[in-house]
Amino acid sequence: MIRIAVWVMLAAPVAVLGHELDLRVRLVAPVVTVEAAYGGSEPLPYAKVSVYSPADANGEFQTGVTDRKGRFAFVPDRAGSWRVLVDDEEGHRGEVTVVVPEKFEGAAAAVEEGGSRWERALLGLAILFGVTGVWYGGKARR
Repeated sequence: MIRIAVWVMLAAPVAVLGHELDLRVRLVAPVVTVEAAYGGSEPLPYAKVSVYSPADANGEFQTGVTDRKGRFAFVPDRAGSWRVLVDDEEGHRGEVTVVVPEKFEGAAAAVEEGGSRWERALLGLAILFGVTGVWYGGKARR
């Protein structure tokens, strides 16, 4: 029984990583390009994209679809935090915030992300092993 539990704990993060949606942002004045891929490798073609301006966070600035290589580009009209949402309409969604500086020159821009998929996978494993350790520690005291 314990062997099965350990196998499930080790296999679960790998299964989740296989269907993850990664978004990479490239800023080259005056264009912002977003590349979408499953698990960082397989391009996400023809996915729905919505871009939200810092001036109106609820109204869409631009909509469209990624090309066959999973790329989408737009030209921001002002500095600030732009939100880009990518949805393949099959359950995979990704969102990224792009910070466009006052003088948009590409290299000076920053992208806010929630960590790489490997960092999130290691965090998940650490939590699983931590919970297991606490459980076995409590069982050993009895």
